[in-house]
Amino acid sequence: MSHPINRREALKVMGLGMLSTCVPALPAYASAKKAKKAKRLIFYFSATGNSLYVARQIGGKDATLLSISQEIHNENPVYEAEEIGFVNPVYCFIPPTIVQEFIARSTFKADYLFAVATFGAHSTIYPEFFDNLARERGMKMNYISCIQMVDTYLPYFDIERELADPKIQRIPEAVAAVVAAINSRQNYILPVTQQDRMLCDGYYRGSGRDRKHPTKTRSEKIVFSTDACIGCGICTTLCPHGSWKVVDGKSVAQGECENCLSCVHNCPQKAISIIPTPPEPEEPNRNARYRNSHVTLADLIKSNSQILR
Repeated sequence: MSHPINRREALKVMGLGMLSTCVPALPAYASAKKAKKAKRLIFYFSATGNSLYVARQIGGKDATLLSISQEIHNENPVYEAEEIGFVNPVYCFIPPTIVQEFIARSTFKADYLFAVATFGAHSTIYPEFFDNLARERGMKMNYISCIQMVDTYLPYFDIERELADPKIQRIPEAVAAVVAAINSRQNYILPVTQQDRMLCDGYYRGSGRDRKHPTKTRSEKIVFSTDACIGCGICTTLCPHGSWKVVDGKSVAQGECENCLSCVHNCPQKAISIIPTPPEPEEPNRNARYRNSHVTLADLIKSNSQILR
C-alpha cells in the first residue's frame, strides 16, 4: 500500500528538488524595458508540451519566450519587439480562452506579427478566427499557420494510437518549414476553405458548445482525482488557473478550467480522470497519457504554475 507523501517530497522524488523555492516570485515578464530590447518575443500556452516545443524551435537561441498563463496577470500588458509571435494549441478549432483573453487585454507593437497553432485532428477556421481576433486589437497579422501533432484530447483520441500514427514522423519537417517561413518574414495566412467552415459549423451544432469559448468551464465538472491519488500536489502547480488543491491528503479540483487536461496527462500516478460530458464519450484508454518528449514536467510547472509566479 502506498503511503501519502507531501508536495515537497514528491517534487524531490521527481527531480524537481527545490523548484518552489528556486523560482523567483516574479512574473515571467520582468519589465517592458526587457521586451523593447527583444528581437523576437513569443507568447505561448502549453498543456502537454507540444506548443512549448514549437515555441522553442521558432525562438531559437535569441528569442524571449513568455508564458501566457503567467503574463495574463501582468498589470502593464504593453509589449514591444521587432517581431512578436503567439504559439498555442487549437481547442475546438479556435484559440483557448486564456489566449483570447490575454490578447484582448494586451497591446502589442511589432514590425512582424505571427501565430502558429498546434492541432491534432483539424485546425479548420483557426487562422481566420485568430486573424479577426488580432484585427479587433488593431493588429495586422503577417503570418498564421498550423502544425499537426499528437492529438491530446483524451475523450476522442487514444494517445497510444496517436503515437503510432505516421503523422508523427512528419512533425520535424513541418516545424522546420514554419521556422524557415518566419525567419524569412514570409507573409502568409493559411487559407480557410468552405469545407473547413462546414466542418466547424457541424461540430458546434452537434456539441452545443459556445462558439467563442467552447472549453471554458469549471474544473469540478471536468476532472476528478481517483483513489490512486497520493496527494503529491503536482496538479496544483500544473493548472494554468490554479484550480487544484490538496485536501486531507487528496487533490481536489475546484475553480476555472481551460479543459487543457494538463493535470490529467501529467499526473505521475495517472490518478486524474475526466468526467464524461455527453455527447462526448468516455476516455478510450485511461492508462494512456502524453507529454511532448522534448519538454519536461518541470518545464510545464515553470510555465503554468500560479503558485510559483
